[in-house]
Amino acid sequence: MEKKRLALRKLLEAVEKELIQKPNRKTLDRLSLLVGFQDWDSFQETLHGDLGGETIYGGHHQDKKETPDQ
Repeated sequence: MEKKRLALRKLLEAVEKELIQKPNRKTLDRLSLLVGFQDWDSFQETLHGDLGGETIYGGHHQDKKETPDQ
């Protein structure tokens, strides 16, 4: 019984290590493509870059504070 418990503990530790591991660059680039960015770097730049309160729509910058014409 002790051997099974030890084996199970090792298996769980290996699974936890894989779950905590950061995805590789290729995976991050592909995920970024799904949400409309060229690569991971451009996604990160938009999230943490100098755009402030602006977002990018179709290549044009728009300020989030603008309200549509009524």
